[in-house]
Amino acid sequence: MEEGEYPRSFHIATVVEGAGERVVLCHAHHPWIALARERRDWYTDAFLAPPPWARIFTDLGLTVRDRVQLTLPLSEVDTSVLTRDEWRPVRLHGITTLGGVLFNAWD
Repeated sequence: MEEGEYPRSFHIATVVEGAGERVVLCHAHHPWIALARERRDWYTDAFLAPPPWARIFTDLGLTVRDRVQLTLPLSEVDTSVLTRDEWRPVRLHGITTLGGVLFNAWD
């Protein structure tokens, strides 16, 4: 699958810091932010802990999701709000984490 082949549930920005960079994931429908090391079409467990500068997002009213939250197994999350149609791609793509459901690219 090539990047951008399916609509993503998030937008991507890159922040350069020193010799490295971090990928900022901005959820398309909710005020949620996550951080990752590299660009992908979807994420399952490759999330990073927020660095100190990420608090600027919370100052702006956004919620920065922590790596611990995003890597929670779906079995530990209340998924009762997901419909049968929403569960279909989760199962099809083998998604097992909260972050995988929130930051995805499937049709």
